[in-house]
Amino acid sequence: MSQQPAFDPWTSGTRAYRVALIVGMAATFLGIIAVIAAAPAESTALRNAGMGLIGAGILSHLTGIGLRRRQAAQILRDRKNQENQPGTRRSRQGAAGSE
Repeated sequence: MSQQPAFDPWTSGTRAYRVALIVGMAATFLGIIAVIAAAPAESTALRNAGMGLIGAGILSHLTGIGLRRRQAAQILRDRKNQENQPGTRRSRQGAAGSE
C-alpha cells in the first residue's frame, strides 16, 4: 500500500495554513482581551480596536479554511490520478471487472 498524505489538517497542512490559523487565533484572543478591558474603562477606542482585531482573526481563519480546502482538493485529485495510473493494483482490478 502506498503512503498517502493524511487528512490531519495540522501535520499535513501547508506553512501558510498554519500561519493563518495562528495569526487568526492570536488576533481573536487579543481582540477579546481588548473588548473586555474596554468595558470597565468605557474606552470606545479600545473597544473599536478589539472589534477590529476580532474581525481580522475571523478573516484569517477564513483564509486558512480556503487554503486547506485547496490543499485537500489537490490531495484528492492526486490520489484519483494515482489510482488511474496504468500498472497500479486498482486500475488493473477495474479493467478486469469491466470485461
